[in-house]
Amino acid sequence: MKNNKINIELDFTFDEWKQLPFESKREIWNHYWNPYDPKIGKKTKQAIVNQFADKLNIAFEQIGIGSFGWSVYMLFVIVKESKTRIPKHFSDLSVNKEVILEYLEDKKVKVKFGYGGLTEVVLDERIIIK
Repeated sequence: MKNNKINIELDFTFDEWKQLPFESKREIWNHYWNPYDPKIGKKTKQAIVNQFADKLNIAFEQIGIGSFGWSVYMLFVIVKESKTRIPKHFSDLSVNKEVILEYLEDKKVKVKFGYGGLTEVVLDERIIIK
């Protein structure tokens, strides 16, 4: 019998990621990616975010991927208008829309997450990989 186990410690191109079964993707984001060490899986996360940004077709302030507690990895998009529509999922990852509520100073803003409440974010980078 052939062993079809995926090596979750590999970095994948977006096309390779797309071909993985959902269970393998879930294993990677639950048991390999680490919010305390964002460089783990960075090439894979970067490839996913790049494709997401290319396909999104909306104006956004910041886009990225990160852990939103309990090792739940999600893509996120920060937008100015709450009316801006974004997909709920992309490549089997949930998408968290963040809306700017207030400009605080220079590039710092207060945002409201779809999942996760209020927080302050610095918009000094357009793409964030956490």
